[in-house]
Amino acid sequence: MIGLRASALILCGLLASLAVASGLDRVRFVLVDPVTRSPVQGFVTVESPGHQPAVLETSLFFAGTPAFEPVPWRVLPFESAALPSLVVTMPVGTQVTLRQGERPVKEIVIRVTASRLRPNQAPPTSGSVKRERSELTKFVNTSAGDAKALTKGQKGVAEDSAGQQHVRGEHTDITYVVDGVPLPDTLSGRQGSVVVPSTIESLEILTGGFPPEFGGQTAAVLNISTLPGARHPKGDFSLQGGGFQTVNGELTHEGPVGERTSYVFDLFSTRTAVASEPQAPDVQAAHNAGSSEGAFFKLRSRPSDRDTWTLTLSRGVDGAQAGNRTGLPAQFASSGQGFGFLGLRNADGTRPDVTPDTQSLLGAAPLLMPTQDAAGQDIFQHEVSEFATLSWQRKLASESSLQLALTLLHSGQDVENHNPAVDVMNLPVDGPIDFNPDAHRNVHHAQLVGTLARKVGPHQLKFGFLLDAQSGNEAYRIAPANQLALDALAALDSSLVPAGSASAGLDIDGNPVYTPASGAVPSLAVRRVGSYKALYAQDTWQPPGRLIANYGLRADWFSQSQTLGQADVHAYELSPRVNLAYRLNGRAGLHGSYDRLFNTPPLAQGAIIGQPLQPETLDQYDLGLDYRPGEGRSLGIAYYYKRIRNQVDVGLLVPGSQIGLYSGVNFAEGAVHGVEVSYELAGKKGLGWDGYLNYSLSAAKPNGVDNTGADVPDYNDHDQRHTLGTGLAYSWAGGATMAATLQYGSGLASSIVPPSTGRTPRTQVDLRATTGDRLFRGRGGIGLDIDNLFDTRSVINYQSAFSGTRFQTGRRLLLSANLKL
Repeated sequence: MIGLRASALILCGLLASLAVASGLDRVRFVLVDPVTRSPVQGFVTVESPGHQPAVLETSLFFAGTPAFEPVPWRVLPFESAALPSLVVTMPVGTQVTLRQGERPVKEIVIRVTASRLRPNQAPPTSGSVKRERSELTKFVNTSAGDAKALTKGQKGVAEDSAGQQHVRGEHTDITYVVDGVPLPDTLSGRQGSVVVPSTIESLEILTGGFPPEFGGQTAAVLNISTLPGARHPKGDFSLQGGGFQTVNGELTHEGPVGERTSYVFDLFSTRTAVASEPQAPDVQAAHNAGSSEGAFFKLRSRPSDRDTWTLTLSRGVDGAQAGNRTGLPAQFASSGQGFGFLGLRNADGTRPDVTPDTQSLLGAAPLLMPTQDAAGQDIFQHEVSEFATLSWQRKLASESSLQLALTLLHSGQDVENHNPAVDVMNLPVDGPIDFNPDAHRNVHHAQLVGTLARKVGPHQLKFGFLLDAQSGNEAYRIAPANQLALDALAALDSSLVPAGSASAGLDIDGNPVYTPASGAVPSLAVRRVGSYKALYAQDTWQPPGRLIANYGLRADWFSQSQTLGQADVHAYELSPRVNLAYRLNGRAGLHGSYDRLFNTPPLAQGAIIGQPLQPETLDQYDLGLDYRPGEGRSLGIAYYYKRIRNQVDVGLLVPGSQIGLYSGVNFAEGAVHGVEVSYELAGKKGLGWDGYLNYSLSAAKPNGVDNTGADVPDYNDHDQRHTLGTGLAYSWAGGATMAATLQYGSGLASSIVPPSTGRTPRTQVDLRATTGDRLFRGRGGIGLDIDNLFDTRSVINYQSAFSGTRFQTGRRLLLSANLKL
């Protein structure tokens, strides 16, 4: 290690000699982490107020052996123009000494801390957004356990209902990379968190310029480093409660086990009366309660200076009631007030979509009925997401490392029916309850990944593989509760309804009227088995000068078979990727990229009708400009274009229903393009003002037909033209912070309320304030969170085939207290 036992004077002498040799006006040497820039062992950063770095010619002695070579240096990308940085790389295990006769001539402050292996990071060409733990907690209520908040308000992200975050016009195809290990895909449409936000040490968000090492799901990559462990035991306990009967509790603890092992564990639990976006703006807690419990454990051991073993265990259990319809205000009478099948009927029993040509069809006549909530609908959804990862990292040499990791993942969903029983042979024409569903879905992954990284001169080489064995089981039993529901289900897939026949006559929804011959509702069982494999090779080239290039190839193989009688899926793609960054001067730089990408379809939520789902392939182009007007400030503008084949989207199994069942769909083609503008403000030493502003102008349009042969919509349901996310925070020296965030969307394509053709915009302002840890004798503090400060309750989705009807959740005030352990 770098002289933890050596005196500061020895280091100061060395550093002062460097200062004399280079002629720098002011020198500060800090050992920093290459990703977080936090002080650790292994690197020395030299900062100067001059505009050009000087070549350092001073000789160093490594472990008592003289090395009479110039000290290597490079300019760190995206650093302040007024304070460029030089990096001196020294091998782990180095003992730094001073040549005889050299003495410090300037006062230099040095901070040295323990080291850890270099975390996984994207090359500078990716243009990624990085968030440290301190910044995340300023803007995000991590106690709520909502991973969706990690991307909320970030550039290119359109927020939707049911836990969906659509990045750059895609569905929620996000890869989570935890401590360098990518997690396999989980159930699309699930609302629980995959990762625990409060265990995140740093977060990197990639939406373009993907190096070949990333694949599988590439709408975005969340590259996460979790808490590394601590030399001394320490912990946090927090308790939060407030509006909608919400209670959140969490315990986090980390510490050592001997000299070479450390641990981190986290336990959390949440309860609320409004678990998902409600189906009405006024009555929001109608059968809408939910809970989450989770546990995270990480054990990290360094049996030698070269080896690191990490065991990570995570389990999250979520339960939620399926929200009930309670009827909508009179302003929705022209399109349906939430009564009857799919909420298409008004309180007076009429269907506003009835015309003179359809008034004789089944279901067109007025029918009075109670609300869904009053009729006693009781559907419960249970989810589980759990994974275990065993990772081995070995430092082969000072400039090369190896990592192998095995991950086992299980994701499951059960939809349980507790509705009043129905007689399929004697169904009412229409009714408040649509379906009595019982469904079970489980997917298992066994994944092995390996990476080899080596630095050769200006080249940072990386090679890797991924082997993922997949299996999934699904079982469905969906009993229709009225005739219109039976007709819709039979038109969707006859294997889901009792044996019978469809007549030539149509109902008011345009479906053939179905007559069952038996009251026995069938159960449909599906088993899928598949695999996903990948190989990649990449190089990040940083020659002297202004250019940085990341380039390489990735090969992806995907196969899947199922018991539905559909053809097996076999797909292969060789994907070239070229990502470039060029510094125009000390303040500005360009970046551009071309990436061919391969996205795997969901396994245990694949299509049960039509053709089997194919992997999505696309060509993505990015071009952007970064500018730093001053220290702690950055401005960016970027344009992107995606040309997509077999676009994978996920929507409700029964279009328009809200019973918690989703299914995948392929669109033959798709195209997304957009412009993004971002601005970042960072306070000095974490104090003062911090802020961000992200604006996106985009369009997402499919083309052709879907995998059932039906025409695709004009726009993706999650298409949103204008998206704005901004936040501003202030931090005091005592640790107190106050932050406000604003999210604006011009309206999703699924937010149109007929007969209007315009989308419904929505805005939400949130506040967050904490005292820091100066209360309770310096052992804790209190906080206040106000979600949706102005209590706006606009439409998010309305009678959407992909998401039903959803409104914004009203104002929620939460008080919290935390205690340091």
